[in-house]
Amino acid sequence: MLAPIRWILDYVDTNEDVDVIARKMVMTGNGVEGIIHLGENIQNVAVGKITAMEKHPDADTLFVCKVDAGHHGELSIVTGADNVYVGAYVPVVMHGGVLPTGQVIKKGKLRGIVSEGMLCSGEELELKESGYPGAETHGILLLKEEPEVGADIRDVLNLSGSVIDFEVGANRPDCLSVIGIAREAAAALDAPLRLPETGYTEGGADIQGIVSVEVRDPDLCTRYIARAVVNVKTGPSPAWMQQRLKEAGIRPISNIVDITNFVMLETGQPMHAFDAADIRGKKIIVRRAKNGETMKTLDGRERVFTDSMLLICDEKGPIGIGGIMGGENSEIKDTTSTVVFEAAKFMYGNVRQTMRALGMATESGYRFSKGIDASTTKFAMERALTLVDQLGAGEIARGGIDVLAEDLSPKTVKTTATKVNALLGTDLTAGQMREYLQKVSIDTKVSGDGLACSIPLFRQDIAAGADIAEEVARMFGYDNIGAAPMQCAVRGGGISKTESATDTIKEYMAGVGYNECVTYSFTGEAEYKKMGIAMPDSVRIINPLGDDTAYMRTNLIADMLGTISVNLSKKNDRLRLIETGRIYIPKDGEVLPDEYPAVCIGQSGSGADFFALKGCVENIAGLLCSAEAVFVRAERPYFHPGICAEIRVGRETVGEIGEVHPDVCENFEIPVKTIVAQMRIDLLIKNSKPPFRFSELPRFPAVERDLAVVVDEEAGAGDVLAAIKNAGTKRMESARLFDVYRDEKLGASKKSLAYGLKFRAADKTMTDEETNSIMEKILRVLEKEFGAKLR
Repeated sequence: MLAPIRWILDYVDTNEDVDVIARKMVMTGNGVEGIIHLGENIQNVAVGKITAMEKHPDADTLFVCKVDAGHHGELSIVTGADNVYVGAYVPVVMHGGVLPTGQVIKKGKLRGIVSEGMLCSGEELELKESGYPGAETHGILLLKEEPEVGADIRDVLNLSGSVIDFEVGANRPDCLSVIGIAREAAAALDAPLRLPETGYTEGGADIQGIVSVEVRDPDLCTRYIARAVVNVKTGPSPAWMQQRLKEAGIRPISNIVDITNFVMLETGQPMHAFDAADIRGKKIIVRRAKNGETMKTLDGRERVFTDSMLLICDEKGPIGIGGIMGGENSEIKDTTSTVVFEAAKFMYGNVRQTMRALGMATESGYRFSKGIDASTTKFAMERALTLVDQLGAGEIARGGIDVLAEDLSPKTVKTTATKVNALLGTDLTAGQMREYLQKVSIDTKVSGDGLACSIPLFRQDIAAGADIAEEVARMFGYDNIGAAPMQCAVRGGGISKTESATDTIKEYMAGVGYNECVTYSFTGEAEYKKMGIAMPDSVRIINPLGDDTAYMRTNLIADMLGTISVNLSKKNDRLRLIETGRIYIPKDGEVLPDEYPAVCIGQSGSGADFFALKGCVENIAGLLCSAEAVFVRAERPYFHPGICAEIRVGRETVGEIGEVHPDVCENFEIPVKTIVAQMRIDLLIKNSKPPFRFSELPRFPAVERDLAVVVDEEAGAGDVLAAIKNAGTKRMESARLFDVYRDEKLGASKKSLAYGLKFRAADKTMTDEETNSIMEKILRVLEKEFGAKLR
């Protein structure tokens, strides 16, 4: 919230400078993002008066001017502008002066004549015609009237001043207004607050003959006020109003439009003005939209509505979107003679959802989406009519329309000084608390230790005794609350099995060179199409940011491929990535889905290898489960045929691994080989075995044998390994695949698998006969199950 300090001081009687005001506001709980000092980019520019001028002796298009710069002295300046004359008041940049563009002006010579500065145009001072008449005229800016010679141009053109950028919390929509900020400033500075007065004269016309109002959906619009102004005189707003609007970041347009913007910034209540001639049937209807209904908004865009959106309509159709933007078909024009002002309270949730659905963001919508109190609605309308009367912008029609569907009775919150002191760790009396609460407009009655607090309607954030305690703390001063030991027992913390397992995975993967990535939990139907699969049953977001984030994800693979694609496009050609996150699986009959922790690992680019990633998966299973991961051949549309497997631990499938299918790589714009694995962390934990058990070193040596067998191409190396282990008896200590070989000499569709086997007996050294017997058994099993032949 940009709050010009001169505007704040219109309502707060204080002589404190802007830095003190900002500091004291911070100490009462108001966030200050920063202080903007306007005009800092203009230096050493003053008002000058041309006292003499003559043609340059060596240039027909140049003039040599004598300029009286007041206490800066008389300057000789060469200019090429042909609109200056003796007696003209002009902006003059002296030696060392700086323009808004950052250009530094220095003394120099032009065709042999010394020029001690430069005369400025409106463009060089970054002025607009709407801000200063003549600013966009070709040539030097000619100043109006007779400003003080030598005066700082920033003061003359109202280019100086300070603006405080406040960070307004979501629970304080009342501070999205200058008056709201002024209330806080007055409380922080212990200074009087002067609210702007309202009062105006009504004319001869009656609003009943101009417009009527019907609110068909009071659940979305709890108050709607309409007033009319006739004989409108459209023109520029006065300089003081334009100045405050510009300092607050709003571009002045015309008196009527500027009044609505001024009142919005001043009170926090957005307003809108309709051209009464464009209200068909002379009736405003506040209703939900019809599906497919359309309207072109003031920004020139055609909008399509759904029946969840609130529209402002006449008898023929929409003329505005409730709380967000008006329609192009009812905007104020130069020919407008009668205006209908709107001030309303639209429900913040509906405004927020409508803005997101339509992709719109406006100052009005922002304020409505935070919440507006219905009492401010009437004050804002009165304030707008007062300004219309003061500026002579038209005649105010007699009577008004106020459709109210909300209880405006003030609420009372009761608590005790004892409870407040217990929360804050203070020792304040009920009377002291009352004084602090009165500062923030909370009228409080004291009865013994009790406090009965009447909450103003604009303080929608106060609902309980704890809120009262917070207001007392703010005004007492957080820095005045003494430190005290914590009055509670301290217990050691801990983390869940899932968190511990996730940390273990991250630490291991970081140790082998992987980088962690984090993506949103949202996805879209297009991502599944890229993976070559149909949209699975997923949880849909009620108010998605867009189609690509409309669902909760059911796997991490699409996000991993998207991250790989982005990194490859930025020339990161060797990717080793890991993401741990949750996937969301819908439950029948339930609103909320089941959430499961998962991990996704990806390799892409130089050195990407299926077996390297398989080794990482095996190590993760060993670390988390004290168990061996088994890989079973599988088929997935998004993985390469024949290079895809399910990951099993115990008897349960915990994940999948594979090389990404070329078509899927093309869909994700991934031009290099990519390997991805995904596992459910909860299933890894579920199938974990007891922790490692230690035993004495073996007393007898091991016997190692290599076994190479020729099998069909379809036979899985993991399946063969599992069969070897099952046939190897208790004396088999380990078995591992160390080579896969293919050659025409092996036969068509054949391959050779080579395994390293280790045997050991606990009570003796094994003989060759014993080892050979086990090897023969293994060969018989492999021949029976896979048709294997010893190579």
